[in-house]
Amino acid sequence: MTKPFKTYIKPDLKQIDNYIRYSLQPGESIVNDESFNLYVTGGKKLRPSLALLVGKLGDKNKYNDLIKTAASLELIHMASLVHDDIIDDSKTRRKHKTTYYKHGYFQAVNTGNYLLSSAIEAVAHIEHQDFHDSYAEAMKKIVEGELFQFDTQFDDTQTIDDYYRKIYKKTALLIVLSIKLGAYATNVDDELLEKLIQYGYNIGMSFQILDDCLDFTASEKVLGKPNFSDLKNGHYTLPVLLLRDEDPNFRSMLKEYSYTRKNSEKLSKYLLKTNAISQSKKVSSSYLDESLQNIEGIPSPVKDYLAEVVEKLRDRLN
Repeated sequence: MTKPFKTYIKPDLKQIDNYIRYSLQPGESIVNDESFNLYVTGGKKLRPSLALLVGKLGDKNKYNDLIKTAASLELIHMASLVHDDIIDDSKTRRKHKTTYYKHGYFQAVNTGNYLLSSAIEAVAHIEHQDFHDSYAEAMKKIVEGELFQFDTQFDDTQTIDDYYRKIYKKTALLIVLSIKLGAYATNVDDELLEKLIQYGYNIGMSFQILDDCLDFTASEKVLGKPNFSDLKNGHYTLPVLLLRDEDPNFRSMLKEYSYTRKNSEKLSKYLLKTNAISQSKKVSSSYLDESLQNIEGIPSPVKDYLAEVVEKLRDRLN
């Protein structure tokens, strides 16, 4: 490998940046301004980056379709964040006030919907039936995931399988979709795509479990939002569910909290004195191990860069 991953795709990310900035057109309305501000305040750009990387295994003549696809994926991700902030009553996102807190419920809903419609518009003219079938199916499942997350708030009886189902639809699904659409946009070989889909699933699951651990262990400055917010909002993540199933005292505390919704700090402090975080990180790490097996047989340099993504995630575990 001659250059780092971000350097390798930097010209492509610039093309995406140009497309999104032109598409969102700030200055026309609150919705346009909020959409544009959310975009420029950052983010890892993981989903468009993976689409770009996978797309490089296919037809180079489909480059324009690949750029629009990657841009569309970033817009979908942004839309999901805006809607998440409404569900979670979040005041900050990436160290800035959320659209929901600045402009209220209706403008936040409109902003999320505008981003989603912009995402769909970006890929409307791509001629590939599997591309559009996968896109439509994923959109439905993402909404189902949002509703399921809402339904299980403050539910101390939910199972660990319920948690995995939620994080698949919340995070892993969009990463899998990024890989699928990047491949479909440039007609990547089906055999390679099957391996890449499994890779996307595994890094997506690992990514969300790690994020859920960081909600307990990272500072507000690092997170860009208040820590312990998942527990405060009744989203019981893997560390909480693992400890609940092992510790009768914590189980009773969680049951009481689910009823009163008071003093979440007591549960957080208790959890941090246990091995719940380290157990959850082991689960996250096991998904990363599987993802490296998934990319055996993928041509270099794409394989090398996919492995680099895994190692960057592993670094965050430590």
